[in-house]
Amino acid sequence: MAEKLAAAQIGIVSTVPFGGLIMPIPLLMENNVQVMTGNDSIVDHWNTFGTGSVLQKANLAAQVYGQSTEYGLSRMLKLATAGTTPLDDKGNMQWPKVGDDANIAFIDASCSAEAVSRISAVKSLIYQGNIVF
Repeated sequence: MAEKLAAAQIGIVSTVPFGGLIMPIPLLMENNVQVMTGNDSIVDHWNTFGTGSVLQKANLAAQVYGQSTEYGLSRMLKLATAGTTPLDDKGNMQWPKVGDDANIAFIDASCSAEAVSRISAVKSLIYQGNIVF
């Protein structure tokens, strides 16, 4: 099914449910299905523990799927960024590059893994080259 979703360019947005039934997010990601996370609003009605932070959801996914290594945590960042990470799966720089949209969240973290594991605070946001926070 994951291969069919990827071939049809159908992505999945998940609130990262936990409990008895869990979505196979790592399997989907391994098969190039674009998986993102989100909340249904700032107050996540599906999870009473939600903060509205997609980093918090990436952190939850890392915990649910046992992604505790630096590499595994850095891959969970994809859930919060619509698939973009500073390094690709082989360690090659893929972001930021000249010509990329100037849409950036500055956080207090030394690396992608720390951003996910510590749910780093957003310090500033730039949207279309303008500071909005």
